[in-house]
Amino acid sequence: MKKLFIYRPQFRILSPIFTGVIVYLLILLINNNVEQLQEEFLGQELYVCIGLSYLIQELSIFLLWIFKKYVATKVPDSLLLLINTLISLVLCIFFVSLSMTLYYRYVLGFSPNSEELWLFNSIFSSIALIYILLYVSHQYLHKMNSKKLENELLIKGNVEANFLKFKKAMNPDLLFECLEALIVLIGKDKEKIDDFLDGISQVYRHVLSKSDQELISIKEEATVVEHLIKVFDYLPYRNVTLKNKLVSDFYVVPNSIILIVEQIIRSTIRSKDVELEIELYEEESSLYIRYLPKNKINDELHLERFAELRDLYSIYNSESLHVFEENSFRMISLPKILLNPAYENSSY
Repeated sequence: MKKLFIYRPQFRILSPIFTGVIVYLLILLINNNVEQLQEEFLGQELYVCIGLSYLIQELSIFLLWIFKKYVATKVPDSLLLLINTLISLVLCIFFVSLSMTLYYRYVLGFSPNSEELWLFNSIFSSIALIYILLYVSHQYLHKMNSKKLENELLIKGNVEANFLKFKKAMNPDLLFECLEALIVLIGKDKEKIDDFLDGISQVYRHVLSKSDQELISIKEEATVVEHLIKVFDYLPYRNVTLKNKLVSDFYVVPNSIILIVEQIIRSTIRSKDVELEIELYEEESSLYIRYLPKNKINDELHLERFAELRDLYSIYNSESLHVFEENSFRMISLPKILLNPAYENSSY
């Protein structure tokens, strides 16, 4: 938010002039000395009012700056406003009384009475209060605009996150490849169309319906992976097999195994003569996905591809996703997510 206008040099130079003139006219009206305007407008009293306006303005701005920099973070806003107002009024009354006493005594030759001091203090105290109100209103407006901006940024972030989530769920690369394969099957082998469409529907139905869940059974996820493998078998130059050696039942993040298997397939050289065998097996606390890598020249599988997935698994387990080599095989390990029996039947 832009800096408050009372801090700007142009305002600080010109404002006391107009304020001093208004104070001077107001004092003349109160004292019924309007006829003095016709005699001498630019008199000593006008310059005194302008000088006091400069003094009160700079004093108010200085106090606001001091309280904002050194006190604002230590006390509540309401208490800060009260303390600032009281100190500003006390100092304003002190400097106005001192200035008017010196002016009357050394320039006019007599001491001011209580009514004159009360009049000057009332007017210039009101000016000091106006500066405080301007500052408070600016701060309130700044907070309101900041909250609105934060809400707008949050809404924007949610929209972008939902769009990315929808984009990932739709998996446009796979969808277009499937549509291209379907066009080929229509003209070449219509008998396989039903099986192919059934495989696509199984995969996308699972991906779209389970994306809002936090966890899902590994058995259900592995079943959809089998459908995904069948879909890839219809795509050009794919020769993929899946060995499922999983025995126990545990939980994984929805679509995580599907994502990993797809990345494995896409980072492997495409050829009917190159067989890609993906094996799922488990140990005591981890799920392993193992395959013999035949990497594309410019598309090797790295852990960075699963950065978001690794962050998700770190929420549920101290262990996370790892990619490493072992006996010429590439291994991808995921921690098993086990739930207490009391939560087994709850929805995720």
